[in-house]
Amino acid sequence: MLKKSTQYWLRVVLIVLAVIFLWAIIPVLWPLIVSFIFTLILLPIVNGIQDYMRHRVGATWFPRWLAILPAFLLVVLVTALVIQFIVLPFIVEFTRLLNNLPYLISQLIVLWQTLTSGQWVALPPQIDAIVMNTLARISAYGVELAQRGIFAIFSIATTMLELLLVPIMTFYLLKDGRRLKTKALSIFAPPHNRYLLDVVNQIHRTMGGYLRGQLVLATNMFCVTLIVAYIYDLPYPLVLALLAAIAEWIPIIGPIVSAVPAIVLASLVGPALVVKVVITYALIQLIDGQIVMPKIMGHVIKLHPLVILTVIFVGGYFYGIIGMMTAVPLTAMLQIVLTKLWYFNSFYKKDGTV
Repeated sequence: MLKKSTQYWLRVVLIVLAVIFLWAIIPVLWPLIVSFIFTLILLPIVNGIQDYMRHRVGATWFPRWLAILPAFLLVVLVTALVIQFIVLPFIVEFTRLLNNLPYLISQLIVLWQTLTSGQWVALPPQIDAIVMNTLARISAYGVELAQRGIFAIFSIATTMLELLLVPIMTFYLLKDGRRLKTKALSIFAPPHNRYLLDVVNQIHRTMGGYLRGQLVLATNMFCVTLIVAYIYDLPYPLVLALLAAIAEWIPIIGPIVSAVPAIVLASLVGPALVVKVVITYALIQLIDGQIVMPKIMGHVIKLHPLVILTVIFVGGYFYGIIGMMTAVPLTAMLQIVLTKLWYFNSFYKKDGTV
């Protein structure tokens, strides 16, 4: 019994050391991380194709690798369309925005001075100084961003070789992911391996559902914002739409942040447009937050809004925008692990081992 217990704890120590090692080399493992994300998104498509061919068509011989090919072709098609109709026009539009940023900032300064110089608006000088300093910093940061853009192009070019690993890793994860997962957990003896498999499967389903749901929400927000920007003839519609899509990955506060640039740009046109943009964005966020998001994500992320806000601010404080975007899914994973540990004995009773 002692020998078995020693072997068990040695395995636990090895797993902990492996996790620490992987955490230390995360910057090198980003192609694998991206491959995991693509795997979670494409898995339902691959499973659906394979199940259809085997059970509906009757082709029981249909291999899994053949079901992966249509999913890959779909990704290639979507990527080509996104690059052609979104990425390339966005680069042109964003470059124009950076070139016009000093003029836009000067217009905002004039607008702010006009508002604060009237008899109806009397703000303390401290607030006026904060606003003016903020606008000056935005202008300086825009010039710096334009300078860094050249270096970013070379940086992206150097990482293209690493991107070649992503489809290869994704293929093998889709093809042999189940066997790899079972093999990794087989180092534990029953019933521990079955319990861990249940935890891993639940995390897998939650993360897959979260990624696919957020992808749908971000795409929906991109399309709606782009249509609104074109209807109201707002400048830089692609920039506003892409910002809204990215901000959709930050629950609760992201949509509010994405509305600020649209309101600022509308203020340069006229007060009537500002009112229209504020009302329209408020309606969009109301429908998205109260109807669309609960239908898509309600069964995936079961966290109280107060918890979501707390982890977003904590993640943003320590890791910036990346921390804000990853705080909610990581908290959902932690919730699953803690829940399973809390009801550990209940699992054994259900399993019939106690």
